[in-house]
Formats: sequence, structure tokens, C-alpha cells
Amino acid sequence: MIKKNNWFLKIFLIILLVGLYFFSRLQNLTAIPVFGDEAIYIRWSQIIKSVETLRFIPQTDGKQPLFMWFTAVIFKFISDPLVAGRFISILAGFLSLVGIFSIICILISFSSIEKNPLKFIFNSLKDNFYLGFLSSIIYIFLPFSFFFDRMALPDNLLSMFGVWSLFFTLLLSKFKRLDLSLILGIILGLAWLTKSPAIYFVVLAVFSFIVLNLKNLKTAYLPIISSIIAFVIYNILRLGPQFQMIALRNQDYIWSIGEILKHPFDPLRPHLGDALVIFNQYISLPILIFGLIGLILFFIKKIRNSKLEISHLVLISWFILPFISNCIFAKVFTARYILFTLPPLIVLITLGLSVFFKKTIFKIIFISLLFIPNLIFIFNLSTKPFDVKLPNTESGYLEGWTSGWGIQEAAQYLKDRSKQANVIVGTEGNFGTLPDGFQIYTNQVNQLTVIGLGLGFTKIPSNLTNAFKYGDEVYILINKSRLTIDSLDLDKLKLVKFYSKPANDQLLLYQLQ
Repeated sequence: MIKKNNWFLKIFLIILLVGLYFFSRLQNLTAIPVFGDEAIYIRWSQIIKSVETLRFIPQTDGKQPLFMWFTAVIFKFISDPLVAGRFISILAGFLSLVGIFSIICILISFSSIEKNPLKFIFNSLKDNFYLGFLSSIIYIFLPFSFFFDRMALPDNLLSMFGVWSLFFTLLLSKFKRLDLSLILGIILGLAWLTKSPAIYFVVLAVFSFIVLNLKNLKTAYLPIISSIIAFVIYNILRLGPQFQMIALRNQDYIWSIGEILKHPFDPLRPHLGDALVIFNQYISLPILIFGLIGLILFFIKKIRNSKLEISHLVLISWFILPFISNCIFAKVFTARYILFTLPPLIVLITLGLSVFFKKTIFKIIFISLLFIPNLIFIFNLSTKPFDVKLPNTESGYLEGWTSGWGIQEAAQYLKDRSKQANVIVGTEGNFGTLPDGFQIYTNQVNQLTVIGLGLGFTKIPSNLTNAFKYGDEVYILINKSRLTIDSLDLDKLKLVKFYSKPANDQLLLYQLQ
């Protein structure tokens, strides 16, 4: 029988968790090539690092800049741009793991009469360590978290701030201290500097505090203070010249209330269908089904023993309210837009799976069997992603013009050519995978200039032909699926390199002859 105070075992398990996490996230980190939005964010980060006056450049597309600010700092330590951007997500994922571990521990001990928050946290972690360990293992081996922990996207950073917003909301609701209110406000503010959906955390923090303190609303000013601090931090963005673009671009992603009232079940119904497909691929139906059954049994047991706590229902609200809201209002529905709802869902799944079997060994075997399909999927994602099929809402990471297969190789080829001649590269598009994905690998390379050519051009642009006349080596980089150059001009181009992409597409590198 393992004693709860066996610190040697607990320390070993903590080391095991940390080792498993970083090994799983760092191995083959660049197996999936740069994705369109990653290219944009990393390129902005390079510009921010190089030009101090352009720290708010993400606002030109209505994006908050905190993720790019962090990435710009990481560039001082990691030279590979894609690794640098993805390393931010790895660190954010690790903090999410620690937060999930902490949340489930304090949730189980929420009714404790301990009056000191530090002692409460310490005792909760000690008493509920193995449940926290289970939640961390689930997080590590869930394809949902695995995939986005390894992508250079701000969504993972937002999710991390959401985890700690929930943690400090629970602490504030229990201890009602000004210092906790200030910490919560700072976390909410940083979340708001990351992405606009952070407004969910602000609303849920106030809602949760009120629900947990219905009998004593005299301290309701504490979450209000947190919200004010968050708003003040968010208004740092007003220092940027295009602050108004954030609100304008948000309209491109969500339906107005007026529109929703005209068609209340559209896009709700199709988005719920999309969510089911995403959950099946990134979580798996067996885990969801057994997690739900176990959660029902968990609540039934709590109700019978008169131990059901409002904090458990608050936890459900942190998942279900923003999830349903996204299904109702989102114009575009993908897994990354609901990623911030995953941590509370993992806590709920952990509570559900924890009710199966009393003996630890049987519990471990049972959960391991549930995770076999996920482990296979994770292995394929990290070793042979070219052949992996993602849901239709997620296919752009690996397929189509948004995927970056061949970009790094083409960049290396032209960087080598730039040592011999002045190289001019025209790429399809003006924004996104090309040219940004190409520029992140050729940043500040002498004698290599990248020009975005837009889409649908049928003639070789005059600026490229003029550069050729002046003696430059001129290239065009374009996806085969988007090649629209007419046959007469195509005869002037020589295909020097091509790189295979899924779905029978190719990235083509032409040289002007």
C-alpha cells in the first residue's frame, strides 16, 4: 500500500511528468512545416525584434501582440524561427499542465477550513497528488493538447492564461483577499493582450465569484477590481496607432446578436457537428464516453453523500458556457478557437475516469487502454505527419496553400544561390504562408529579396522581368494548385525545384530564363 506522504515517490513522479512532457513536445518539433498563421506571427516577431517602433505591427491585422512580443525575446536564444515560436507554446503548455494539476487538487479540497491560502494550496497538492498526476498524464497524451503545444499560435498562450484565471478565481472566491484579486487582474489583462476571447475569462471570473459567494456579496468588489486591472492592461494597446483594427477584425470572426436571432440554430448545429468530429480525433470518443459516465457517477455519489459543491458546477461553466457561445457566434469554427475550453474539460474527464476501479493498478491499465488510439495518432503526428488525415476544419495545417511543405528547403536553396548572385524571389500571395513563411527563413539574408505577387496573376510581373534584365537571378515560388500563369509566359520559366505536398499538390520553384 502506497502511503500518501511518500515524498520520494511523489518527487519521482514529478520528474517523470516533466520529462515526459518536454520529451513529447520537443522531439521532431518541426516535423509539421510552418502553417500560414504561424508564418504571419513569426514574421511579425522578427520585425518587432528588428524595429522597436513596430512593436504594435500585429494591430495592422487586428491582432493583440503579446505572443509576438514573447517570441521576439526568444529569438535572442533560439535562431531557428519556427522552433522559437513553437517553444513559446511548449512553455505555455507546461504552465497549463501545472495549472490543471493545481486546479483539480484545490477543487477536491475546496471545502477545507484552512484560512491561509499558501497552506491550503500546499495541503491540497499533498492530499490530492495522485489525482493531479492523473490529470497531467491525460494532458500530456491527449492529441488536442499535444498538437497545439507544438504550434506557434497564440491560442495556447491564451489557454494557459485561462487555466490560471480559473485557479486564482477559485482561490479568490475562497479567501477573498486583495492580493489575490490583483494577481487575477494581471493574469486576465495578459490574457486580453493575447487574444480577444479572454473576455470570457473576465466574465466567468466575476460570475464564478458571485455564484460561490451568494451568501456574502459584500466582497463582490474584489473580482470587479480584477476586471478593472485587466481593462487597464488591455488599454496598453491604445499606444499602437491601429488599436481600432482589433474591434473591426473581431467582426470578421463572430456573428452579431441580430444575425443570430435571424438564424438561431445556424451555425449552432453545424458547429456542434464539427466539434464532435474534432473531439473524436483530438480526444477520442471512448475517453469522452467513459469520462461522461464517470462524471455522472461522481456527481451522483457526491449528491448521495451531500458533498456536492458549487465549485464543481462552476468548473462545468468554464467549459460549457464559452464552448456553446463559440458554437453560436463563431463564423469560422476550428479546434484552436475552442482550445481554451480544453483545460476545464480535462479536469472534468479526470474526475470522471477517477471513479473507475478502486485499485490503482486497475485504474492505470483501464486508462492506458483508452489512450492507445491517441498514442498511435500522436506518434504519427510527430514522425510521419505527411500521411496524417485531420478533420476538415483542421486540414489547412497539413494540406492546401496554408501548409508550408518545401518552404524551408526552397529558402535554403535560394540562400545558397544568394552567395553567388543577387536573388529576387516572387511568391504567390501578399500575406500568409507565402511570402511570410519564406521570409522567416530568409530574414536579413544579403542579396535575397522577397516580393509578394498576389494571387491569380497570368503574366510574369514586370518588376521581375526588369530585375532579370538587370542581371539578377529571378525566381517564382508558387503552389501548383494555384498556378495561373499562361503557357506563353510559363515557357520563359524553368522548374528548378519542386516539393511534394499532401493531396497531390506541389510547391514549385521556377527560375526566369
